[in-house]
Amino acid sequence: MDVQQPTSSNATSMMQGILRFPLESGEMGVLLARAGVGKTACLTHIALEQLLRGQPVLHVCIDEMPEKIKVWYAEFMKNLTASQPRDALAKLQSRIEPLRFILAYLHHTFNPGKLEQSLLNLKDQAKFNPSMVVLDGLDFDRVSRSTIEALQDFARRNGVSIWMSARTHRHISVTNERGIPYPCHEIDDVFHTIVLLEPVTNAVQVKVLKNGEQYKPVHPELVLNSQTYLSP
Repeated sequence: MDVQQPTSSNATSMMQGILRFPLESGEMGVLLARAGVGKTACLTHIALEQLLRGQPVLHVCIDEMPEKIKVWYAEFMKNLTASQPRDALAKLQSRIEPLRFILAYLHHTFNPGKLEQSLLNLKDQAKFNPSMVVLDGLDFDRVSRSTIEALQDFARRNGVSIWMSARTHRHISVTNERGIPYPCHEIDDVFHTIVLLEPVTNAVQVKVLKNGEQYKPVHPELVLNSQTYLSP
């Protein structure tokens, strides 16, 4: 990877590779997967893609310590610079970290209004104006449609895209007529993009269930390394 031009690396072109274009401001995407498949890792991967374009990212984690998220970023950057000169990692970190801010909430304290107030504070006090918000840990088993719609309104008002994660369950086989499984089967219209992560032998397969107005669109096959969550 060329540290000065990191977007040239296939390893960090997960969403660009299968969706062709990143989400626009006001659009939302969701990653679906069972527990332990790699939702947090893949959300961090998506955030890193945006950061490598020079675009700031607000990473929000619910019921998770920010230190765990920082470890994922550190591992991704370490793997990306493994074959580069010794100072490549430090240079990449110095470029990425000013563009990233991590917020943590307990689940019972999170709501779109509090997120918006936090963002306004960051804009005012830290002059931090993200282009993307990554929201990890929202409990879709308990979240109402009105909350998801409020997040979409938040995205539109603040000119950001949002990527979030939702946990599927082995024992719940509900799927709507468009092929979208629980827990997004009744709110798929709110999302611009819906992606399913499925474990395969020593890897994670990425499947696009919806992109724009298309359901189950044709897209390049993508399998991520289950240890690094990077493309081959």
